Amino acid sequence: MEKKTVLLDLCDIGNPTSGFGQIAKNYAEWYSKMDDESLKFHFLLPMGHEKDYGPRVALSYNRRKYHKYFRKGLPTVDLWHSTTQQQLKRRRGKCGRFVLTIHDLNYLTEKNWIRQQKHHFILQRAINQADAITCISKYVGKQVEEQFNLKGKPVRVIYNGVEDITGKPEEKPAFATGRPFFFAIGQIRPKKNFHLLVDMMKHFPDHDLYVAGDDHFAFAQVVREHIEGLETKNAYLVGKITDAERVWLYHYCEAFLFPSIGEGFGLPAIEAMQFGKPVFISSATCLPEICGDCATIWNSLQPDVMAERVKEKLPAFLADAAQGEKAKQHAKEFSYEKHITAYLKLYKELLGVSQ
Repeated sequence: MEKKTVLLDLCDIGNPTSGFGQIAKNYAEWYSKMDDESLKFHFLLPMGHEKDYGPRVALSYNRRKYHKYFRKGLPTVDLWHSTTQQQLKRRRGKCGRFVLTIHDLNYLTEKNWIRQQKHHFILQRAINQADAITCISKYVGKQVEEQFNLKGKPVRVIYNGVEDITGKPEEKPAFATGRPFFFAIGQIRPKKNFHLLVDMMKHFPDHDLYVAGDDHFAFAQVVREHIEGLETKNAYLVGKITDAERVWLYHYCEAFLFPSIGEGFGLPAIEAMQFGKPVFISSATCLPEICGDCATIWNSLQPDVMAERVKEKLPAFLADAAQGEKAKQHAKEFSYEKHITAYLKLYKELLGVSQ
């Protein structure tokens, strides 16, 4: 029997420091090694990212400007999977079935009204065309159900896979002072609330705070001003870091702090749990759902109250090895094996091939 072709749009692989880029990288690694008797995989990649993924994978390349308006040169496949909603800004090739994955609806709070309407129109059109709609958390799924006309289509929740990075190479960053430290990572944008962590650090004069991530956004300057005004001088905005530095920071941090109010999944919190670290999160969006009872929730995002919560919960966690082990086991629930298996099942269901 001739294999059905499944295309995965992996154009985010061109931005390896982003969450979407990490997902695309892991998809490429997992699917390129898979020898499925009924499915052949096809990767759509950005121009300039040529790589040999072996004989099991067919490759096509996205010409960004051209394919924003035309589909010529894009392959015809049995199933097309837009692995993020960001990929809807360009054309798809001809396909028999279409799977749409929605990671978040952050545009509802990050964009002005006109841009909100544009994003909403594009996403509604894709929902109309989709044969299956998946979301990365129940929180996002509920948002989609409330905001869009699904025309009776169910929203399927398939949690993100999280790469196990505990055995990866690690490297101590040059900025590390040698003092005990807290760690946070993410794009330096208002929704991440990293400025609150800076204000909180006046209560921890014997600790440092390292905030890592893409800092080209205008809000990074707000965070820098907070740091400059901090009398204890123990907070650092360190910009983008290498994978090896990220592993080191998770490994040796005393706690991972994540007060974000704009997450669709919250991958860094699970990465921290892989190392058995205490994790502190906001009560917003999907974070309580994803972290379960393995994280401490800040019900108030007032820096003084946040500091009190850390001082209350951190010593007990560090003194109880069972809590760290519980966090590690929870992180394993988000394996890529489980994630990919769920999508294989969905592909085969839509294509009518044996499971």
